[in-house]
Amino acid sequence: MRAHFRAIGLGALSVFLVGHPATAGTSGAIFTTNQDGSFVNGNVYDGGDDVYLNGGPRANRNCTAAGLPSGDYYFQITDPSGKERLSDYGHNNGVITVSGGVITLYAGSHVQGLGRCADVTVQLAPFGPTHNPGGEYKVWLTPVDSYACSEPATLCAGTFGFFSNASKTDNFKVQPPEGGGIPD
Repeated sequence: MRAHFRAIGLGALSVFLVGHPATAGTSGAIFTTNQDGSFVNGNVYDGGDDVYLNGGPRANRNCTAAGLPSGDYYFQITDPSGKERLSDYGHNNGVITVSGGVITLYAGSHVQGLGRCADVTVQLAPFGPTHNPGGEYKVWLTPVDSYACSEPATLCAGTFGFFSNASKTDNFKVQPPEGGGIPD
């Protein structure tokens, strides 16, 4: 009898997991860069306004190397642990559209640039200061279909609506201002 209930429980759990979009996973990669995309995966920036997002590629690679699947995505900034949200969440940042492995459109209010592959780069600022002593941040990118958050923001699942197994992340650092303090 117990084995029967275990089988039913496992079956119900597998139906839940298969039906949840966050279990799908996302191939490809994201990188932080500068506005023209020439400093891919630099990871250390002088100020928050210097950090842009792109889907790659790294220098000297073809334009679709490490490309993301085509579709629409949301992004957010957190501390490195993902416990503290430092930017507006999900849909408040606008929609990034990927086509042919690169970001081709951004419908939002952040500053944009143009990379070497005619790809769009998206400025990550504004975001709040991190309390990480090394000035480290994490940018998240997740498919719109995997986003699990609704108003008010306290009703978000995962990490403020982003699930690690459906999202791409990249850590970066912003140098503290001269004289110390928390970076902008």
